[in-house]
Formats: sequence, C-alpha cells, structure tokens
Amino acid sequence: MSNLYSTQTKDQQLYLSMEELLTFYGILITSGYSSVPRRHMYWSLERDVHNESISDAMQRNRFDEIMASIHVVDNTKISDDPFFKVRPIFSELNQSYKVMPFQEWLSVDESMIRYYGRHGCKQFIRGKPIRFGYKLWSIASSSGYMHHMEPYGGSHTLLPETGLGQGPSVVLGLAEQAQVPQGCKFIHDNLFTSLGLLDEMTKRRCGSSGTMRQNRLFDVPFKPQKNSSEVLTQGDMLLVRWKDNNVVTVATNMEEKYSETFVKRWNKEQHTFDNVPQHKCINL
Repeated sequence: MSNLYSTQTKDQQLYLSMEELLTFYGILITSGYSSVPRRHMYWSLERDVHNESISDAMQRNRFDEIMASIHVVDNTKISDDPFFKVRPIFSELNQSYKVMPFQEWLSVDESMIRYYGRHGCKQFIRGKPIRFGYKLWSIASSSGYMHHMEPYGGSHTLLPETGLGQGPSVVLGLAEQAQVPQGCKFIHDNLFTSLGLLDEMTKRRCGSSGTMRQNRLFDVPFKPQKNSSEVLTQGDMLLVRWKDNNVVTVATNMEEKYSETFVKRWNKEQHTFDNVPQHKCINL
C-alpha cells in the first residue's frame, strides 16, 4: 500500500521491501525509548544525540521517503469508517492479543492515545492524565494485558448495539469481539454499569461489578441517604450504598452477602490518615 500511495500521489516508485519496512518500524519503536527533539538528530554527528543503531540501519533521506508514503490501505477505497486508514493495524493487533489465555478478572475502561493535531475523532476528556487524543474502548486483564481495543468513532464505532445504552453496549461488545469465555468477572466504573448490564451478564454466566450513577437506579427503593450504609438485593444482584465524600452505590452479580469493617479516612487538610478509625467500609 505504501508503494501504491507513492505511485498515486508522486508518480514515482518507492520500491519498499518487507525487510526495509520492518527496519522502518524498528526505528519508530527505538525512537520511543530514545527520544530527541527532532527526528533528524538520530543521524547527527553530535555525540549527545547520535544513534548508531538507527543511522547504520537506514539512511536519513530514505527514512523520510518512507515516512512520507507509509500507508496500510488504498486511499481510493475510502469508507465511512473514520479510522479506515489504520483499521488493518487494529485488526492485526486484536488478533495477535488472542494468543494469551484470559485471566479470571477483567477490566473494561477507556484509554487515550495522545494526539494534538486535527481529526474529527479527537476527544477532550477533562481531568484525565491525557486530555487530548483518540479514545479507545479497551478490555484488559488484572495483570494489565490488553485483550481487545476498539477506537471510538461516534456512531461509526465498530461495536454491536444492544439497546442497553452506550456503556453496557461497550462491555458486551468488547466481550463478544474478544471472545471472553464464561466465568470471567468484569470490573468497570459508573460509565458502564447498569442494572440491564448485570442482568445480561448473568445470562451469559459472567460476573459484573461496578459503581452506579444515580440516574440509572430508576425505581430501586433506596432510603434517603444518611451516614449509614444500605443493602438491597434484586434477583441475582446485590446493591450496596454508603456515604463517603459523596454517596457511593455499587452493584454486582457476583456476591450474595457483604460485611462491614472500620477503616481510617484520609484527611485532606492535614495530609494524613485520621488517628481514630471511625468510618465503616463495605466488604463484598
């Protein structure tokens, strides 16, 4: 595809071979470990920036030629997918992730790829370590291994629609595409958790647990919140609510009972834990 793009746009042959392409990728990976302000510095003769492994592997001008033409799809076959130019990369990565077996505990969340340029899918998420960039829906194990990821492209995101809302659809869609076996247990935050999701996960014989937003509780008969905790059961679901800095509600289909214990609370003003453990904590 890189050779084709060079012919289409520059009317000249690139003559890129697979061996040369792998060398090019190797230089990109190396640049992530040994970064310099400008790319051409890797070929500089200055001792503080020169990288012999890169300069010996490929000439600077040849690297620039490949960088200007690198492609993985045919640009003349554009589709509605906003990520069509890199879709083969995501497909290959997700396929390669399947070589590792699933662990019992899995996490579903969003992750960010830092990007400051212009693109219709660039996201801004306030309060995140990476605020600008591309958002990925991802499912990972408790050890941090990524099992599947899907770039967020609005209505063009390639995840099935379940009718349960965006958050639950992401969890169920990632579980289907990653081919998660029965018996795994999912942990997620309040962006994804709903009572409908827990019901569907129970049908699929998977565990599901996460905090819940107030507007997703519907007619759950919680009492007006005071300083005490409250526990409700609904079918296979256990819902626990308690007063922390804010009211916290956790829903799960993995436990049938809970217990309480005392913990120390962090004091923001004194930047230390309170001496007297006066606050209850829920153990599921």
